[in-house]
Amino acid sequence: MLLIIGEDARRAVPEMICRELDRVLVKGKANIAMTAPTRRARSSRRKKRISLALQGGGSHGAFTWGVLEALLEDGRFEFAGLSGTSAGGMNAAAMVQGLIQGGEKGAIQSLEDFWRRTHDLARRTAPMFADPSGKSRGDHNLTTAPGMILRAFFEQMVGSVSPYAANPLNYNPFRSLVEDFFDFDAIRKSDACKLFLAATHVQTGKIRIFHNREISADSLMATSCVPTMFQAVEVDGEYYWDGGYVANPAIFPLIDECDAGDIVLVQLTSTRVPRLPRHAAEIKERFREITLNACLIREIRAIHLITRLIDEGKIDNPSMHRINLHVIKDPAAFSGMYAGSALNTDWDFLNALRRAGTLAAKRWIRATYQKLGTKVPFDQTVLDDYL
Repeated sequence: MLLIIGEDARRAVPEMICRELDRVLVKGKANIAMTAPTRRARSSRRKKRISLALQGGGSHGAFTWGVLEALLEDGRFEFAGLSGTSAGGMNAAAMVQGLIQGGEKGAIQSLEDFWRRTHDLARRTAPMFADPSGKSRGDHNLTTAPGMILRAFFEQMVGSVSPYAANPLNYNPFRSLVEDFFDFDAIRKSDACKLFLAATHVQTGKIRIFHNREISADSLMATSCVPTMFQAVEVDGEYYWDGGYVANPAIFPLIDECDAGDIVLVQLTSTRVPRLPRHAAEIKERFREITLNACLIREIRAIHLITRLIDEGKIDNPSMHRINLHVIKDPAAFSGMYAGSALNTDWDFLNALRRAGTLAAKRWIRATYQKLGTKVPFDQTVLDDYL
């Protein structure tokens, strides 16, 4: 499905796309100035080469863990690049590190180690956010966790409190895990599998993409910095929040800088709901979902339009290549889950999402593997969700 991008537009892709698309729609001319990478790496004859776009979602990222594990265990894929936001960025970095250290087996182990350490850290440092009573009821939203009850009571009494006031020392135990777990030197020195982390520049609202050579504890913390919980993260004198507000995740770096013709989006945030939200918690959750999907929908619409123009022969430029976009998701796996469940690090809960992700990925592999590398039309479910 896409083709993209001229070197001059590398930093302003979404804006450039929209300007050009407006010109196409208004004038009826296919004069979009996009170019594909001039050199495309030679893929293995045995494996299909893909890129991965990984959404954020806190603990829901365990679903993505399962997807990645299934792709790695299958053994028939090469990975040109991974783009991730927040938990998606953590998964992407853990996978890239594992590939560097030990290939597919190393990546599988790296992902499991990361999630197990995340669980262990939360159990030690945030025991009040465990909810065994809710777990016994099948409620994964931490509704009756003491920490959540106290937080809700405090917010009702005094309203929202800035993290600069509530946590003036900016204590975040997750940073120590990130610093200890990741081998930043190895990631920065390798570009066999490209890594892209998205963050939101606080003062301009623009997207910032961190590449392999820029990966550090700061950039990983930046892509996952929820502004209502933590102070903005400083990187090279600039301040950043969670990348989900401007790219959840960013697809354009995979098009611009990677050579794979197939991009696989692992979706965690629902694009549609079966009924109208009426309760306060439902309304709040739906508002969050719409906000986190807005930029992704915009980017996918651009991909669809350009793909259609290519298929209709309205773009005839040998330097422009068609990209197939695939989606792996399972909305049923997140049924009944609200924002509180994204803070749930119970090991059984994480593994349930992991298994759901593994099953979803295996279904996708069975249905799609033989089509990879060919001209694949937009899936109707993708059209229904995003257009």
